[in-house]
Amino acid sequence: MMLTVDSITGGNRERDLRTGFSIPLRLTLEGLVQFAIKPKWAIDYLTHEKFRLPQLEQHVDMAGGATSISDYFTNMLDPSMNWQDVAEMVKQWNDKFCLKGVMSVDDAKRAVDIGCSGIVISNHGGRQLDGSRSSFDQLAEIVDAVGDKIEVLFDGGVHRGTHVLKALSLGARAVGLGRYYLFPLAAAGQAGVERALGLMRAELERDMKLMGCRSIAQLSPSNLRFRNSFHQKRAT
Repeated sequence: MMLTVDSITGGNRERDLRTGFSIPLRLTLEGLVQFAIKPKWAIDYLTHEKFRLPQLEQHVDMAGGATSISDYFTNMLDPSMNWQDVAEMVKQWNDKFCLKGVMSVDDAKRAVDIGCSGIVISNHGGRQLDGSRSSFDQLAEIVDAVGDKIEVLFDGGVHRGTHVLKALSLGARAVGLGRYYLFPLAAAGQAGVERALGLMRAELERDMKLMGCRSIAQLSPSNLRFRNSFHQKRAT
């Protein structure tokens, strides 16, 4: 079970508002120009299978279109949720429970205290709170504090193999990919995802060879150099 807590309300995504990327979709002049210069997009939309979200069809009136989907996800967000609620969920689930959205040492320690088996360091892709610290900035100090007590995973802004290697070097047990596979999925379906994962694997293997590392176990903070004094102390 994974509970996401890094977005208790929608952020003010100004770029999405400018481009009309909203629910329901608002077609702007810029969007019309994009369709005009790339007519294959429109042709593909009209000739391919109608967009569906089968996992939601039992929960949402799909006849309501994008607005119904938006309302469903909005209603799933509960700003009143607190640590006692999460502790009760962990207790009732009585199995592996991961808390996604941890961004501080104090919260990581509290996740350990209530019995979580894993945490994901994440700021929801950096798209919600302008000026917030990145997930990577938090990683080393959280691993130092609780890495021997709980599985620490990493998420946010991962676009290539070197990003994965840096996170693993700082002690992340795994790295989550979101936009990295969603973009090729939208562009080319399964073939696009397979191509993206192939590029990721090739870069991981090539760069580990260039670093002189034969296995993931050999990745450590000593592979990295930081300007930040905390990270620099840890690396040395």
